[in-house]
Amino acid sequence: MISREPKQLVYLVYGGKPEYHREAKYSILSALYHARGECPRVLLYTDEPAQFSGWPVDLIELDAATLANWTGSAAYLHRRKAAAIRDALAYADQSIFIDTDTFFLASPVKLFERLAGSSWLVDEIEGVWKEYKGDVMYDVLAPYLAEHHGVDQQMLLINSGVLGFRVEASRLMDETLALIDVLHPMVPKIHVIEQFAVGVAARHLGRPAQAQGVVMHYFSGKNYWRHMIAAFFQRYGEEFSAQAVQAVREVPTSKPRPVWWQRLDYRVRSLFLPAKTRSFAKLAYYAAVMRADPYAEACGCGYADELRRKAVAKGEALSNQPWSKVLSSRHKQRLAELLQIPDGTL
Repeated sequence: MISREPKQLVYLVYGGKPEYHREAKYSILSALYHARGECPRVLLYTDEPAQFSGWPVDLIELDAATLANWTGSAAYLHRRKAAAIRDALAYADQSIFIDTDTFFLASPVKLFERLAGSSWLVDEIEGVWKEYKGDVMYDVLAPYLAEHHGVDQQMLLINSGVLGFRVEASRLMDETLALIDVLHPMVPKIHVIEQFAVGVAARHLGRPAQAQGVVMHYFSGKNYWRHMIAAFFQRYGEEFSAQAVQAVREVPTSKPRPVWWQRLDYRVRSLFLPAKTRSFAKLAYYAAVMRADPYAEACGCGYADELRRKAVAKGEALSNQPWSKVLSSRHKQRLAELLQIPDGTL
């Protein structure tokens, strides 16, 4: 039985991929580390509760029927997030939802302090509706929203990686779910309809507070952070421990780069490369030289992954790539290891 609390942080994890579980665990550890014993209750929705056995969280298990219901008739996976937020409102006076691809830079108590000064809280404000003229989402949805919901050009667009309400928000989240069911089929290729619908439903609440400086939301660099978080759990294990909480302080809070002299070395080496080749060369060089500590090395794996996705000349020897000119023999050997190409072929 889940008790009702004054305040809570809410997470949603489903899908069974280990990286999702590690993301959530690290985010929770960072909250506990910065809270110094004053962390609000953590309520976690998951279809794999055994993954969080022994963790200081209250669990709500999601079965297949619930997940299917939360997905809705349009089969939009991110609708589940809005449904989880709606459900979590029953268990606390104030709830703040946290995406798993986050970590705390300061105490989660500060989020509630910011929420106290506004009707709602978001990860960040991303823009104003009128700025999106010409985009598919605007061109398709603007006429409908203006006619049926009175949405004007000044509506704020928000990122819902962090989301909380000071006011009672059950009806607002019901409206969000209804909007998702209408809007997603209109623009099925737009994956941010969930947070867009929140912005539409909450537009009358005024300007939201923002979580910047308290929470790092690494959605745009997820591959790098997943490598670093995997390195963290390789060192400390995935069982909850006080040691793991304290170890959060050793993880960088910004994406590592090579040291200054290596960056200078790269600039010299790439001086005469064509501009279109330099981006690949930078990825290759950074991947090869980042060895300073386990987290820098993990980030180097992220650079290698990005190079693997973007290198266009498949099936050729590493030394034949135009961007490989910036690499020494030792660099090429290291890069071949990261790319798992012992024969030197991409």
